[in-house]
Amino acid sequence: RISRDGIPPTSQMQLEFARSLGKSGSRDVVLELLRDGDVTSTLADRLWKEFSQVAVSSAATGEEWNTKFSEQGQFDMTFGTMDIFFGGLEGLIGSPSVHVLAAMRAEHCDAPDSTIKWTTGNYGVETTARTEWCFVYSPEEGPKQVGLTSWPTETKNADEHKRRKPRDRS
Repeated sequence: RISRDGIPPTSQMQLEFARSLGKSGSRDVVLELLRDGDVTSTLADRLWKEFSQVAVSSAATGEEWNTKFSEQGQFDMTFGTMDIFFGGLEGLIGSPSVHVLAAMRAEHCDAPDSTIKWTTGNYGVETTARTEWCFVYSPEEGPKQVGLTSWPTETKNADEHKRRKPRDRS
């Protein structure tokens, strides 16, 4: 990678940047950095290059093709000590809540991104995490609970009779 000033960052610089962002940044800052860095275009360029190579590859099976990637590792994850590694996910973010339902509700309805719209790739449903929670957990209260007149529905790849419908949880 090359920084904006044309100087390649060292791994120490990258680590310090990540620490600083973790302490003083926010999700919005990360989103802005990704947008400003034209990540989508860069990713599309890299994917297109790989897809073009796949089109003319001699691999006979998906397994054979996948072996190429496991043999050509591009990087080593080096941020962290063995203590961090052996501490696992729980060592990094803490123990899961024993109140599973309350934690699931909070994750879907109270998190900062719970009202951000996204669209499913497979069926084209435009929704939010909060809307999906209400659709599954309290469908009897209807879409008005999330400020809608109807539940989000599929816009592609689903016949009318196969579209999702709210169901009684009992």
